Amino acid sequence: MTSPKFTLTPMELAFFHKCLSSKICIRIFKALLVNKTLNISAISRKVGCTNRDAVQHLKNLSSLGTVEEEFHSGLHTFTLKEGDFTELMRHVVELLEV
Repeated sequence: MTSPKFTLTPMELAFFHKCLSSKICIRIFKALLVNKTLNISAISRKVGCTNRDAVQHLKNLSSLGTVEEEFHSGLHTFTLKEGDFTELMRHVVELLEV
């Protein structure tokens, strides 16, 4: 089985490293993998962190292009986006679990 190839800029690599070095960020990513879209309170409850911490990690994931932030009728939701960085993050998280 051949591994997919990804091209990262230095800035993207820095955000990617920041995300992977945080257990909370990895738990947030996993929660979004399962649920696709969650509001900030649901993410905080599932992951076991404060809303403030969750938002900070979600902004890092958003900088990578893996998460999209949305505001609807007073709800602050986050949706996992399809794309190369989402796939890269998924592969790396799977590797870290082995």
